[in-house]
Parts: sequence; structure tokens; C-alpha cells
Amino acid sequence: MPGVGFLQRWYTRILAPDLHQRQTYDSFRKLLQYDSQCHELIADLQDLYYKDRPVEWLHVIACYEQLYDAAFGMVTCLNAVSHRGNQELFVFLKKIDNYIRFLLASDTRTGNGRMVRWLDDKTDPGSMGNKAANLSLIKKRYPALVPSGFIVTTVGWIEVIRQNELRSEIDQRLKNLDLEDISCIQEVSGELRKMIKEAVIPTKLREEVGAALEKLSELSLNGRTAHLAVRSSAVCEDGPNSYAGQYKSMLNVTVDSFWDSYLEVLASKYSPEAILYRITSGIKDQEAPMAVLVLEMVPSEFSGVVYTDDPTGDNENTTVIHCVEGIGEKLVSGCALASRHLIHKESGVIEDKMITPQAANPELIKKLASIGSDLEDFFEAPQDIEWAVADDNLYILQSRPLKITDLFSSHIINEHDGSFSRVIDQYKPDLPVILKEGLTGAKGKAAGAIHILENETGCPADLSGVILLVENIPPSLILMLPSCSGVIASGGSSGSHFATICREFGIPLIVAAENAKSRLQQGQKVTMDSVACVVYDGIDEALKRAVDKNVVTRIQLPYYRRLQSVLEFVAPLTVLDPESKAFVPGACRSIHDIVRYSHEKGVQAMFNIGKSGSRHGYKKKLITDLPFELYAINVDKSRKEESKAGDETVDVSSINCIPFKALWKGLSHRSIVWGNRQYYNWKEYDNAAMTDGFAFKNDADSASYAICGEEYMNLNIKFGYHFTLVDCLCGENPAQNYCSLRFAGGGGTIEGRWLRLKFIEEILRKIGFLVQTKTDLLDARMENLPREEMEKRLFTLGRMLGTTKLMDMVLKDESSIAEQLNEFFRWEEGN
Repeated sequence: MPGVGFLQRWYTRILAPDLHQRQTYDSFRKLLQYDSQCHELIADLQDLYYKDRPVEWLHVIACYEQLYDAAFGMVTCLNAVSHRGNQELFVFLKKIDNYIRFLLASDTRTGNGRMVRWLDDKTDPGSMGNKAANLSLIKKRYPALVPSGFIVTTVGWIEVIRQNELRSEIDQRLKNLDLEDISCIQEVSGELRKMIKEAVIPTKLREEVGAALEKLSELSLNGRTAHLAVRSSAVCEDGPNSYAGQYKSMLNVTVDSFWDSYLEVLASKYSPEAILYRITSGIKDQEAPMAVLVLEMVPSEFSGVVYTDDPTGDNENTTVIHCVEGIGEKLVSGCALASRHLIHKESGVIEDKMITPQAANPELIKKLASIGSDLEDFFEAPQDIEWAVADDNLYILQSRPLKITDLFSSHIINEHDGSFSRVIDQYKPDLPVILKEGLTGAKGKAAGAIHILENETGCPADLSGVILLVENIPPSLILMLPSCSGVIASGGSSGSHFATICREFGIPLIVAAENAKSRLQQGQKVTMDSVACVVYDGIDEALKRAVDKNVVTRIQLPYYRRLQSVLEFVAPLTVLDPESKAFVPGACRSIHDIVRYSHEKGVQAMFNIGKSGSRHGYKKKLITDLPFELYAINVDKSRKEESKAGDETVDVSSINCIPFKALWKGLSHRSIVWGNRQYYNWKEYDNAAMTDGFAFKNDADSASYAICGEEYMNLNIKFGYHFTLVDCLCGENPAQNYCSLRFAGGGGTIEGRWLRLKFIEEILRKIGFLVQTKTDLLDARMENLPREEMEKRLFTLGRMLGTTKLMDMVLKDESSIAEQLNEFFRWEEGN
């Protein structure tokens, strides 16, 4: 039995055809609005892929949510226009949506449900985090070398977040994060860390950890009362991404102060540098839950770092050992110079590169090299190992994969004959040397202006392309890395966390350059070579262009791989020909396909209304001398067209539409030379696709169309290989008046299309439009103008559309834009 909605629609169509047409028209207008939103959001998602750096993944999800809502709205409006004739399209939209949501979802594996695990327990990186998991494996191999300890697993983190109901608050703040604004990152970081530090510890977590703390006290070294090291061990930390120094470690913690320290470590998940590092590395927030490693504190007499390979790539088959007196925090935080020892793996010869009073003895150096070699074999990769000595006993505190600086493969291009010269790694600029000292922290070359950073915690407004000159290299400097091209430090060590991050990001770093601040000036343009530890006066432009291409490529980051997978279900367009038997809902493979199908079927449905009895809405061909076909439909019941040429055609003078008349006056202006050529004949072009502009053999399909009311116009014109959409309301109420323009495609070269868009943009901005461009897509809008002013601008818009019909074929450079603009406005002044 038919439903009430079906009967209501049927009665409306029979008894009130004009009301039915008006409702259909309203649905079609909404469909067009959703269509515009969908294309803009698809372009936004594509722009995210081509940005120089990732954005917070929650922003990607939010962008897709808007796209899905707009696509769903479009399908809903299509079914209203076509009288539920495309219900099947909902099924295929949902199918595509399911694929995309699967790709958008975070991997939140957290191991089993235990809140506490001991280093002696079965190793489980999913709940322990990589730092604790690696140390657990080492303890099983070298029981005496690893202090006693346990892990508060990621289950503890999840319970803290869940019971304090923080997830939605965290997501909301991260979603609105602006990575281009350091102050914004710091503000959001402060809010998130405050929330975590004020969280209430769940009862079960407090009980289980309390029992573990009592047990650890019984296992303390040499019977001493245990002080604790409370350290981060997040999932994703100390793996392919080191997170070196981005989270907090709390040292010499008492049992009484444990919970404050625990929350402090949890909160460091949202430190400014950790947020930036995670997003830049392409890691979703929920993929990096925080576990906490609790170790008996080692009262270090000496400590340091072992690199089982030279991370700069300078010395092959060599172990590098750094050593400082006391705890290793001074070394890894970049605040202390360290003794540095090279051990040749085959001969065992020790080469002391930098000796300080804290230099380790040869026996310890050899023992560290031996253990390092064993762990490198065990983990099947070079290792970055933190160690300490207390009471003549050696302890291993951490081991993670070592990032080795890759050798450059790009070449310098000779500007005179275009030939290739030496690879960047071997290239030496022909410039005067102004500084030659220090050590390689991270290998590479860079060119830019010196920026002296007096306060490492400050927020310079613009660091784009500069070379930072700093005193020390704390991990917090990572906030500056995405913008700068290189770093020179008066102090610091190549064994620091910051040096590790520079190697990961491909940023050249020179450390221990003691005279740098006296030799280099603010704003001075230089070229640096961190391999040779040389700074040249001036910029070598050829080298600069070459090294700019050697940044970490987007395809290396999980973020871009995931986004690319998402875009495969969003952006491709495969349903093209509406006359094809394959132009069906089941052929849709992407959101773009759904949008394209809905738009085409909506247009077809709209141009078929009126054939079942309505007095209005007939599709009529415009009588014009201009060389293209345009069909018009009147959706305003206030007046019926009076056509002298019969029911199938209409004269321009008979169209009662204010915005159409104003725009047509400009389009047919005498300044536009049309000639005899059929500029808009698409017969010869099969399947030429653009943004909603398609070429097919059927003339009706290749024609342009206009939907007109007395004050409203929606005009779609297919110009050559490009497509123009104008949506406008022009009446007596300025507050409601607006004009939106979309311009896309073209048959010229990429440069020609870009030049034409610049020409169009200049005209539109001059007459009051707000303009946005993305690749070869232009969107513009103006609003709130009185009717007379809107008509003047529509006239100029019409002239512009006619003038630019094939401009992408003839524009050669930016100077030709200026010439064309002068010519255009010369006619405008003469009207």
C-alpha cells in the first residue's frame, strides 16, 4: 500500500502542479548548494595532501564529515527533485562512506587489559610502549644491567582519560589546532596539560600501582631506599619515530610524590613540541597512548649515549660513545659538552675526538662498544643506547633504533649549460669561509639568513627558511624546525635528543661551534655545510635549490599514505557520460562520482518538469546570435514567457530575470569578438571532463543552461574546455542579494590556465568579489549590494566571461595579463 508521503506527492502533482514545481525548484537549489560545498570540500582534502606539512588527523576527519553530510544532502535533494527515483544511490554512498571511515579510524591497540606489567613479564609493546618493551627484552638478555622496574601500561592512560571524560575535550582542541601559529600550539598545549594534571586517578589504577611501588621498594639496589625514575613509554615512541626528548622524564621521584609525577609524564603527551612532532610525523593522537616506565633511580657517576654506528654517516663501521659526569640529562638535553670516542669495530682502536674531564676510561669504552654491538645484532638494527655507571656498575637505561643521516643523491645543476655537477654531499660553494669549527650534529647543507635566537622558549613570528643560531639545543627547539633550514649551536652535543630529531627531519645541525655568535650577525645570508662544519658568507643559489628538494618526502610519512588512501575513495571521477548505460548508481566508486551523478540527474530532472501539466518550467532554447546553445527554464510563476518563435524557443527579451538580463548584456557587449567560430561546439570532443563540465556527442547534453526566476539565476555555461557556474540573487533587498561564481578547467597549458585565473582574479577583486583559487579552480562571491550596484557588476562579469573564453590559449606571461587588463577596463570606462 502506498505511503502517506507518496500519496501527498501524487496529489500535489495533479492538483497543484505549480506548488509541486516550486517545491522541486527549491530542492534543486539546495542540490546546487550542496554540489558547490562538495567540490570545495573535495578540493580542501586534496589541498591537505599537497600541503608542505601534515595537519592534525582530527581536522581531516572533520573535513570529511562535512563532505559526507553535503553529499548525503545532495542525494536527498536529488530524490526530492526526481520523486524518489534515485533511492539506490544512498546504498552506494553508504558503501563508499564505510570504506573511508575505516581508513580514517585510529589504530588504538593497547595490548591486554593489565594496568601494571613488570620488565620481567612477557614483552608486549602494545601496552608497554616501545621504550619499556625494548628494555624488557634487554633485561631478559642482561638481567644485571637493567634496574628493577615496572610499567603502568597504556590501559592506565585510557582509564584516566575515560573516567575523567576527557576524550571529547581533547579532540575538540586538537581539531582546531593551527600548526602555522606557535602561540596557538602553546595555548592548546597548556589547556590539555592542565586537564591531564588535574585528572582524578581511578581507584583500581591507584591500588595496582600502589602494590607495585611497595614491591619495587623491596627490590631496591643494594638495599637503599628507592628513588624512582618515572619515564614516558608511549606507543610509537622509540620506534621508527624516536620522539627523542619530546616527553617528560621525572627523576629522583619519591613514592609519596609518585602520582604527581605520573600525571606530569602523562600530560607531557601534549607538550607543544610533542604535539608538533606527532602531527609532523603523521601519527594520530589515539595511536600514541602513553604508558609510563617506573625504574629504580640509578645514582649516576658517569652516563652517556652509545651510537652503534656513526649517525652522521661520516665514519663507517664505527661505534660512537658520548660521556658526561653525573646524570645523562645534561647530555641529551643539549646543555653540556661531552667527551666523544670513536671505536673502530674491526680493530677495536679507540679514537678520542673530544676529551673533557668527564672522559670514560678505556675499559668502560670497550665494554660499552661490546654491549652495543651485541644489541645491534639482537635488534637487527643500529641502536641509540643510554647508559649510566653507579658504584662501578654499568646499567643500560634505554635502547632505540638509531636514525642514520642518508647521503644526498641530488645533483647541482649548472645554470649556464644545464649539465649536472657533483652530488650535494661532495659540493663545495665558491664562497668565502667565515666560520670553520664545531661538530656535525646532523648531516646536510642549507642556505638562508641567520636568525639569532636569544631565548629558546620564544616564539619568533617568521622563521621561514632561516638558519637558527642558538646557544644550547633543548628538545623544545623542535617548534622551530618545520620552518627553518638549518641550525648552528655554540654548545650542545651530537648525542643530544635535538640532534636525533634534526636527523629525522633532515635539518643540518652544527654543534659546539663556540665562536659562532661572535662571527655571525643577525640577518646575515650564509650557506652552511654541517658535514665539514663550515659556514660560508653568502648564499649559493644552485645549492639552495637542490637542497630544497632533499627534505623528507610526504610519501615517507604515514599521514600522507593514509590521506592518499582516503582520497582514492573521494576524488577520482569515473562516471562521465550520462548517455552511457554505465551511468548508474552502481558505477559510483567515489564521493566525487556520487556528486557528479547527483548533479547530472538533478539537472535532467529539473529540465523535465512541466511536461506533465505544469504551466511553467518548460525547457526552451534561447534565440541568440552568439555561437553557443543555451537552454532556459522559468521557475517563477509570476510571469509566463512570451515567445515569438514558438513553444520550444525563447527570445532574450522575453526572459523576466533581473540577474540574467544584466549578465547577458555584458556577455553580448560589442567589445567581445566572437567571430564565426562555434566556440562552444562540443561535438568533436568525446568524454572531455572538467569540474561538472562534460563533453558528449548529444548537443543537448553539451549545451549550457539557465534556471531563472524574477530575481534569481543559476547559470551553467560550458566554455570550450572550461566550465562556469553563476548563482545569483538580485532584488530590492540588499541584505539578501549575492552572486557566487565558480570557474574551472581549460584546454590550454597549465601555465595558460593559471595566467587566465590571475586575469579573472584581478577583475573580480577590483569589482568587489572575494576570491579563492585552488589549482585551476576559482571560487568568488559578493553580497549585500543594492540591486543597481549588483546589476553593474553582473554586466562586468558577463563581459569578463566572454572576454576570457579562450584566453588560456593566448596568455604567455604575467606582462600579457597587464596588457589584457588595461584593454578590458578601457572598454569598461567607455561602456
